Amino acid sequence: MPTTFELFPVRRVSDRDDVPQLPVLRAVWHDDPLIVLDGTVPYLVTPAARDPHRGADGRHLVPTAQLAQLRRLVDAGLQFDEIAIAHELDPDGPVSTLLPVLRSGPMTCSDEVARTVVGPVPEHPGVAKVVRALDRVAGGFSAAGSLVRAGAEAVLDPIVFGVIGLDPALRDGTPALWYPLAAWRW
Repeated sequence: MPTTFELFPVRRVSDRDDVPQLPVLRAVWHDDPLIVLDGTVPYLVTPAARDPHRGADGRHLVPTAQLAQLRRLVDAGLQFDEIAIAHELDPDGPVSTLLPVLRSGPMTCSDEVARTVVGPVPEHPGVAKVVRALDRVAGGFSAAGSLVRAGAEAVLDPIVFGVIGLDPALRDGTPALWYPLAAWRW
């Protein structure tokens, strides 16, 4: 199944001199969204095709700098079996009711639960930037600017991973190599 960024099986990445060296994590692949604790920080980890912030057109809102970074990796010839997205979750938000269960281990969830714990798609970064600029011009007293600033501080956003199965085919529940490709905060 092609992904947003058509990337090559990463098992070959380490054999190539012409591609950037990427850090790698080992973790099990899941076809369903997964809620997991990393220490005390909850995350939703999901295949990009099931990402709650994916638009109706199948695309993701990615800031310009990170999009350029991902394009450089594509141009270097990298391909992955899957692309995954990890969203940092607000521990005081909807996921708070699941924290006791998550302390025992990760749990898969439905797309509906994933949408609930991640929350709405954040405003485009350009909108927040304009409101912050207007807030500065108004002397820092703009209620709209204060709300956007407070909202922006609360938005914790994604890490994009390229994933390669360690078995011949990446399947649910099988070990995989996870390469962090890009991350940002709105």
